[in-house]
Amino acid sequence: MGIDAWGWDAPLHMQAEKARESGRQGIFWEAHQADLAYSQIERLCNLSELPPSGFTVACFPLRIVKASAAPARVVAILPAG
Repeated sequence: MGIDAWGWDAPLHMQAEKARESGRQGIFWEAHQADLAYSQIERLCNLSELPPSGFTVACFPLRIVKASAAPARVVAILPAG
């Protein structure tokens, strides 16, 4: 799944405030803890240039040993014509 925003979750300060106001321990970064088999790609650009369907996405992440995330080059491959 890809998004053009900085992330799927609210900013950390908003998550912390919600936890403080509720008096309960907060669950931080909920989208990152969804335990789903998918790739979460954030901060994409030029999404408005893509058609609604009919293209392939290729993602080329930078390999960082022992990391759970990394910068990546993400490209859309459009059919010829």
